[in-house]
Amino acid sequence: MNFQNLTIEPDPLNSGNWIVKGVITNYANEQIADFGPDGTSVFAWWPQQDSTWQLSIVNQFILLMASQIVAGTAE
Repeated sequence: MNFQNLTIEPDPLNSGNWIVKGVITNYANEQIADFGPDGTSVFAWWPQQDSTWQLSIVNQFILLMASQIVAGTAE
């Protein structure tokens, strides 16, 4: 899986939200999906995901935050 024209931008209408735009291609560079003509809002997409999957992402976040806290780089 690869990305083409990938952009991740802050949502100007909703502080803290992000809009993801781009094309998803296979290894032969053939388009297999995209994030829609207007992109995908992370805030709108997140609650549609399975709670088990959400928890797996939160667990990854915990590890990243803990290492930043220990390193003194967390804000």
